Amino acid sequence: MKKYFTRLTALLVISAAFMAARSSTSGQSQSAPGERSKFLGTWKLISTEEKLKDGSVRPYKFVGAHGLGYLMYAADGHRCGELMNVDRPRWDDPPTAAQKIAAIDGLAAYCGRSEIDEANQVMWHYPEVAWTPDYVGRKEPRPYRIEDNRLVFSGKGTKEDDDHVERWTVVWEKMK
Repeated sequence: MKKYFTRLTALLVISAAFMAARSSTSGQSQSAPGERSKFLGTWKLISTEEKLKDGSVRPYKFVGAHGLGYLMYAADGHRCGELMNVDRPRWDDPPTAAQKIAAIDGLAAYCGRSEIDEANQVMWHYPEVAWTPDYVGRKEPRPYRIEDNRLVFSGKGTKEDDDHVERWTVVWEKMK
């Protein structure tokens, strides 16, 4: 019986070491309760900014100068976010095709799982539902920093952004 417990203990120690090594080399932390707790709750959009290669700055084109949005992170690792241009034209009854296009052009919304890579300060978003079908199933990196009650996502422009975008920044404030 003593031999059995010795082997079982050895097996548990080896398994724990293997799991620790595996999680530290994966680069992503699904169970980062300390870091994840900083994200939990509701955040309100403060600003969006695109720095263009010519040095000029503008808000996200689809959000406009008066963008409104909310971002919510849940303890189970899911998140939802929505951004919209509040200056979108109101709809007639029934709405015109142009009004429908303007409505979707002034909106971004998606929900799904999220993971934190603490070592690289990147929040990964995995859209499961989205305002556009092409967003579903993607892996979206959101480099982040937390400053007091503000969450700042910021990164380099990509080909999916306007080719003129050098950097982008989105600032959220924690709701109380």
